[in-house]
Formats: sequence, structure tokens, C-alpha cells
Amino acid sequence: MKPTILLTAPYMLPFLERFKPVFDQYGFDLIVPDVQERMEEDDLLKYAGQFDGAICGDDRYTARVIEACAPRLKVISKWGTGVDSIDASACSRFDIILGRTPNAFTTP
Repeated sequence: MKPTILLTAPYMLPFLERFKPVFDQYGFDLIVPDVQERMEEDDLLKYAGQFDGAICGDDRYTARVIEACAPRLKVISKWGTGVDSIDASACSRFDIILGRTPNAFTTP
């Protein structure tokens, strides 16, 4: 089974074709839901157990979501810097790496 990424970062989605070759090069499958502003807890729970990593915006990765996605989920990468909507202590409990993208909106 190929590693799967849940891609929900709304500022990245319009440029998906630009990034898709990189995902293909590394052998990642993508799940790309229709996202308006962010995925709420119930939206994310629909995908629990289906992905190994996430590239998100301000999605609500609560402790409930993180527990439901473990043990398959290994990394959550925030497209941006603020991670207030991601339960960092739950990530730590379930050995999920939490990353962010400094200068995501300031460096072209």
C-alpha cells in the first residue's frame, strides 16, 4: 500500500497540479477533499484510518481526531505557522510529528 496524504490546505489546493509531480515522485497517493475554509472535527473523522500524513490549513485536529487517525497517521504538516487548531499534546501521546511552514505566506 502506498503512503497516503490528506491534503486540505486551502491555499495550496488551487496549485495542486504544480505540486502533484513531487507527490508522484515519492510514491504518495493523495486524498483531496473539497475544502472551503477548514475541515472541522466531524469532516476529518470521515477520513480516520485512511491516511499516513496530512498537509493542512486551520483544520481542527482535536484529540478525538488524532486518536481516531492513529496509529496510521505519522505526521501533520501545517501550511503556515500557527498550530492552535491542532492538539499538540495528543500528537505527542500518539507519536505523531507536528510540523509547520515558517514564512509560508511571506516568502514567494
